[in-house]
Amino acid sequence: MNKVVVLARAVIVGTALLPCLAHAQTRLTIYSAYENSQMRPLIQAFEKASPDIKIDHFRQAGEELVAMIELELRAGSPKADVVGLNAASLTYLQGKHRPLLAYAPKGIENVRQEFRDPQNFITPAFINVYLIHYNTKKISAADAPKSWADLNAPRWKGAVAMADPASSQSVQSFVWFVGDYLGKTDPSKFGWEYFKKLGANGVHLESSHGTIRDLTVSGERPLGVQLLANAQTAANRGEPTSVVWPIEGSPGEVSAFALMKDTKVKEAGQKWLDFVVSPEGQALMPNSLGGAPVRNDVPYKYPDGTPLDKVRIVPVDSAFIAESRKQQARKFHEALGR
Repeated sequence: MNKVVVLARAVIVGTALLPCLAHAQTRLTIYSAYENSQMRPLIQAFEKASPDIKIDHFRQAGEELVAMIELELRAGSPKADVVGLNAASLTYLQGKHRPLLAYAPKGIENVRQEFRDPQNFITPAFINVYLIHYNTKKISAADAPKSWADLNAPRWKGAVAMADPASSQSVQSFVWFVGDYLGKTDPSKFGWEYFKKLGANGVHLESSHGTIRDLTVSGERPLGVQLLANAQTAANRGEPTSVVWPIEGSPGEVSAFALMKDTKVKEAGQKWLDFVVSPEGQALMPNSLGGAPVRNDVPYKYPDGTPLDKVRIVPVDSAFIAESRKQQARKFHEALGR
């Protein structure tokens, strides 16, 4: 075979391989407590903007995910490149295991200061606010509870669902808000006595807020102690629900992402965090993860049309929750007698 033929064949083979090389992708593994359906729009937009990166998303309920990450860390074999949880859970993991890599995403200076991590271990994605979610076919706006205290009224016996802190990370914010924050400001109605009354009134504990949303939508449990993300998702789908902003205020937690320091694809993870805080990523939050943007330059109204600045949000004490989550969960179950 002459050299010209050999060279020609080599060129043909090399040319045939070019599309494969051009489409080689970095795989980025994200562990999160956010539902696959909620993550999908964000992932699709990111992959369109960064076609060289493919995301593998693994979802698990918050407390279960924290436990799994801890097992992997203790075994010395963390699998995630990026983790998505609330700020309290990420603070807990960092305080106990130091698994996170500090990174200041591009555009972080445009994120509201009160939601930013001074050490840049945690990248805020959206604000998740607690509210009362109700089924509009079962309950009218006039009859809907107006306060957290109203959920203990006899008329709502057996009608309320809330998340169990044994499986949900986010409900720790509500437990802190009622047990500690309101317990100090209005002990006659709140504190741990509130949960005793809620248990006696037949509250149903569920493993996740997504389950609570589905029960509210179906009318099986027409009232839910719910997160904005799930109420927003129901509104986006046109489901028969609405919300109440309780007169005592609403605890607001930062839902976030963090880069694992043992990742082998650091640059891909950094690109994800850049996208999360970008105007494009933030504009997707209400219709993707369902929360309020963390940037003021991204317009947003709550699912019932209430402007962002008209809801009284009480920032949660993430450090306290990170340190006391297991103790608070025990006190909660003791108060409910379960």
